[in-house]
Amino acid sequence: MNDDRLVGMLAALRTERMERTADQELRARLENAWTVRETQSGLAWRLRRPVLVIATAALVFGSIATTLSAPGDSALYTLRVTIEDLAIPLHRDPEDRAEYLVSLLEQRTAEAARLEATGNALAASHVRDIERDTLRMVQQNLPVAPEIVEPAPTESPSPSPTPSPTPSPTQSPAPTPTLRPATPRPTTAPPATTSKPPTATPKPTTAATPQAVTFTGTVKNPDGTYATNVCVSLSQGGSCLQVASSGTFRVTFSTKIGQSVTLYFLRSDGVKTYKATLTKTASSTYVDVGTVLLRLQ
Repeated sequence: MNDDRLVGMLAALRTERMERTADQELRARLENAWTVRETQSGLAWRLRRPVLVIATAALVFGSIATTLSAPGDSALYTLRVTIEDLAIPLHRDPEDRAEYLVSLLEQRTAEAARLEATGNALAASHVRDIERDTLRMVQQNLPVAPEIVEPAPTESPSPSPTPSPTPSPTQSPAPTPTLRPATPRPTTAPPATTSKPPTATPKPTTAATPQAVTFTGTVKNPDGTYATNVCVSLSQGGSCLQVASSGTFRVTFSTKIGQSVTLYFLRSDGVKTYKATLTKTASSTYVDVGTVLLRLQ
């Protein structure tokens, strides 16, 4: 077959028409193939979409977890501090906010101490700055315990004793002394002077800085049962730092180490009123005061 004949046969096909049955069959086969393809691609997308969502969520939560556990010498530590500080307004309950701030202060203090122990002075200095800022936030958000000023004891003047009269001795005539030749005395060397030890210069005392202090303990009724709905405050008739509901209390406030703090306990059932007062020295940042017994007023 030469080229001219092949070209002629192909040109003749241009005018030929396919039978109607074959045309419909071919069209149906093409439509079925297209439908199967669309179904398979849609199913694959529906299966792939949840996988992509889960992978994205895992990546986001993994990044957040890595940031919130970043140590003080990491580049993510500043971002961690920012996220933790932004979460402070989310704690609307004053007691909950106080506990959250105290936990932040303890974490940052421990992190600074760890960096100082490992010799990383630059990172430790940065964390100490953050710790001081956290301490200021704690002092701003915690109630301040009033200082108890004890009156100094006054000394009563003691009566001075009256001297008793002494009897005058009777004078007797003085005997005439007999003169003796003077005996020369040996010259003695002057006593050696001992040098006194230098007086120690007293060191200047620095004023204590207020810190977050937590008092915890148990409160009971006069019959020894655990008391509930007890208002714990720093002043008589003041606002409640906590309303103890399970017989135990835990209050956090700002005070100085070594300062005496008085807690006031009040419970009323509408008919009777029970009160108690406790004065304790803040010897550390965590003080267990033991058991407080309410008394009927």
